[in-house]
Amino acid sequence: MRYYEDRRKSPAPGLVLRDELLELARSVHAPDLDAETAARWRLVETAWATGVSGALLTSSPSSTPSLVYDSSTQHLVLQAGQRRKSITGVVAALNGYQDGRCAYCNQLMAQERSGPIVEHVLPWKLLTRNWNGPDVDAVWNLVLSCEPCNVAKRDRAPHESWMPWLEQRNNDLIESRHPLRDVLMAQTGETVAFRRATLKDAYRRATELLPVVWPPPIGTHMA
Repeated sequence: MRYYEDRRKSPAPGLVLRDELLELARSVHAPDLDAETAARWRLVETAWATGVSGALLTSSPSSTPSLVYDSSTQHLVLQAGQRRKSITGVVAALNGYQDGRCAYCNQLMAQERSGPIVEHVLPWKLLTRNWNGPDVDAVWNLVLSCEPCNVAKRDRAPHESWMPWLEQRNNDLIESRHPLRDVLMAQTGETVAFRRATLKDAYRRATELLPVVWPPPIGTHMA
């Protein structure tokens, strides 16, 4: 959805705001807009300052800088060796895509007392096992959930039937030119087909180590 019309090349140049912007300003999501805009801008600034190809594009745990999730602060962190620099909050960076709704049950998280919770789709517990798949602390594996779903899911992967939602989420962020686009492509692949194969392989490895999966609520919206 576009919230303005670009008429800068017309005889009367300018940007024309559309009614959809006013509707958004009156919606339940309005209080989150400032935080989301600031989070996206911080990602853009960091990419400019560090050089996208040299910093934000990698997801390796080596000395090469990588963008990882810090659970203690719920921030995305640029890490180079032992040096860590907090960039922006994960909730603000991801909330817009989910429209303020839980990734698993599709309920508005603004109605929950605890608000959005950062969730590892393939559980963090994998790191305590002989995990040799992609980094589960990376953006591709992070979604926002409500507290009831977070508690119910625990250290389990969601049922395989839910996974197309995550695949579509990552594809949509890449296609929408989200500031995390290059990070997601580096972590999951350059093409839709490669990303699908990467995700399927990661899911297979995860459920081999943790075979008991969690069925999300019936109301979950699928891709």
